[in-house]
Amino acid sequence: MRFGGGRQTILLLLLLVVGAATVLYFWNFPRLHGAGTPVAPGAPQGRVLYDAHCAVCHGPGGKGDGPGARVVRQPMRDFSDPAAMRDLNDRFLIEITKKGSSQFGRSNAMPAWSMKLSDEEIRAVVAYIRSLAPRNPPASSGRKDKP
Repeated sequence: MRFGGGRQTILLLLLLVVGAATVLYFWNFPRLHGAGTPVAPGAPQGRVLYDAHCAVCHGPGGKGDGPGARVVRQPMRDFSDPAAMRDLNDRFLIEITKKGSSQFGRSNAMPAWSMKLSDEEIRAVVAYIRSLAPRNPPASSGRKDKP
C-alpha cells in the first residue's frame, strides 16, 4: 500500500496516535476518577470509603487509634470529639483529604486522595467523619443541669 505523499502519511499517523490516546483515556476513565471503589449494598458510601482508606490510621471510630497511627509522629485529631471537630470547617477537611496532610504542615503520612477518590467521594468521607462527633454531647458527670 502506497500513500500519496509525506503529508498524508503524517496526517494518518497523527490520527492513529490521537485515536489510540483517546481509547486509552476512556478505557481508564473510571479508575482515574475514583469510580470502581467498592461500595457495600445498603452501607453509606462515606463510611465504606472511610473504612477502606482512613480507618487504618484514624481508627474505626475516628479516635486516631488505628494501627497505622503508631507510625505517625504527630498526634491525630479525635474525630469523635465534638470540641475538636468544631474547630475544623468542611472546606479544610476536604482540602486536606484531597491534597494530603504534608501540604498543611503536618505529617507526610497521609497521602493526597484526589487521585484515588472523586470530589463526591471525598465529600461523603467528610460527611461520615462529621457523623462521628455527636452534635449534642452528653453533659459531663460533674456538671448539674439544675440547681
